[in-house]
Amino acid sequence: MRVLGVDYGIKRIGVAIGESEVSMGFARNVILGSGTPELDARLVADFSRSEGCDVVLVGLPYLESGDEGEQVRLTREFAEHLQGLCVRVEFWDERYTTASARSNLAHVEPGKRKRLLDSEAARIMVTEYLAH
Repeated sequence: MRVLGVDYGIKRIGVAIGESEVSMGFARNVILGSGTPELDARLVADFSRSEGCDVVLVGLPYLESGDEGEQVRLTREFAEHLQGLCVRVEFWDERYTTASARSNLAHVEPGKRKRLLDSEAARIMVTEYLAH
C-alpha cells in the first residue's frame, strides 16, 4: 500500500510518501498552498494520483490539551474537499511531529530547515501510521 502523508497548512503543505512494503516514509518537497482548502485539496489529490497512493493520511494538529483549534477546523475542511474528489482519507493525530521534525533537522542550516520541516513532519506521521 502506498500512503500520502499530509501536514496541511495554508502556506505550505508538507507531504511524504509511505510504502507499506518497507514500513517507511519518504519526505517530498512541500506543495505551496493556494490559500484555500478547496484549491489545496485539488493540488494534493492530483499529487496523490500521480504518485499512485491508495490513501491520503491527513494529520490533525490538535492543541496540547487535545482540543481542536482553528487549524484543525481548516484541516478538516481541506480533508472534506479531498473526499469530495474521491480520495480515500484517513486522519492521524500529528501532535509532536513538528517538534520531532525540528529535532531530526537540527543539523540543517536554518533557512533550509524551514523548507524541509513540514514534509519531515509528514514523513514522521506516515512512518508512525505504517508501524501502527
